[in-house]
Amino acid sequence: MVMAIEPADYDIATSARPEEIVEIFPRTESIGAQFGVILVIYRGHRFEVATFRSDEAYLDGRRPTGVVFTDAKQDVLRRDFTINGLLYDPISKEVIDYVGGQTDIQAKLVRAIGDPHARFEEDKLRILRAVRFGARLGYQIEPRTWQAVVAMAPRIHQVSSERIRDEVCRILTEGRAARGFLLMEESGLRREIFPEVEWTGHIEASLRFLKPGALADFAMAVLLHHTVVSSAATIVERLKFSRAQMHHILALIGNLPQFFRVGQMSVAEMKRFFRLNRFEDHLELARIHLMAAGKDLSDVNYVLSRLAAWTDKDIYPEPLITGDDLIAIGFSPGPVFKEILTTVEDAQLEGRLRNRSEALDFVKGRYGQA
Repeated sequence: MVMAIEPADYDIATSARPEEIVEIFPRTESIGAQFGVILVIYRGHRFEVATFRSDEAYLDGRRPTGVVFTDAKQDVLRRDFTINGLLYDPISKEVIDYVGGQTDIQAKLVRAIGDPHARFEEDKLRILRAVRFGARLGYQIEPRTWQAVVAMAPRIHQVSSERIRDEVCRILTEGRAARGFLLMEESGLRREIFPEVEWTGHIEASLRFLKPGALADFAMAVLLHHTVVSSAATIVERLKFSRAQMHHILALIGNLPQFFRVGQMSVAEMKRFFRLNRFEDHLELARIHLMAAGKDLSDVNYVLSRLAAWTDKDIYPEPLITGDDLIAIGFSPGPVFKEILTTVEDAQLEGRLRNRSEALDFVKGRYGQA
């Protein structure tokens, strides 16, 4: 609100204890009462309401062992960055700022609340969050906070792979991905999280062409498209991407070289190439790769012209014959089936066969009548 950005959601904090919140509202669920969080269901909407609290010791670098209910100021002092430490009183319409968050917003600074090392010690993911906020907002990271990011980068491994993955994907997809990864490179975080990736000017330039809101698997492929497929597979497995995301990332990287031989492809080969899952992503990765290198887009434009000339029916035609047809003319099921059906489909895709009768005559003429 201070930045004049539409909030995505609202965090509600109160001096009321969990048991008082339960008394006030007729429909509630306890989702973390030991940490002072109650889910309130009101007029069909669900709100997480948290009691002001301070945290006890952190033993796992993520969660406190317990909480102590306290006042608004102490609640703010346990949070990560000053720009995230603002409260708003909807009754008085007043911004409550105990940590200079508004000043840092004006100065465009990401500053840890209190001692940066202490804040990062509580939750190591904050090391990466500092980079994400700096990148997304275009803010500088305050010097002491930056020193702590650099010093503690090797300890990011204490955070689960899933949480690291989610934070990295947000850096890639929220805008200013190139700045985010430049900060990761300068801080040592890239070396810790992506040791297999060589940070180059071309990768940095590629990330500049990545549009905000891109899907996470496509964004990851842009980052990894110079990494050998086997190393990319190691990375996406380590970060625990879903099986579908993993397949798509590796397919994007593995098929990128195909774009630079489209002029030599047969019609059948090109149509099969266009059948790749989410082909628009393959096309966009090739475009980004070429633009980042300052090369012309002739191969991409050639693909676009062929796509415009063909309908979906041209690229995905109904098969002229099936295995049942081969059995009917005397062939026994086996490896030869795939060879025959592929050869027939090639001829169909290239317009040399147009109907079932022509396809059967072609098979009999080429393979004999079994």
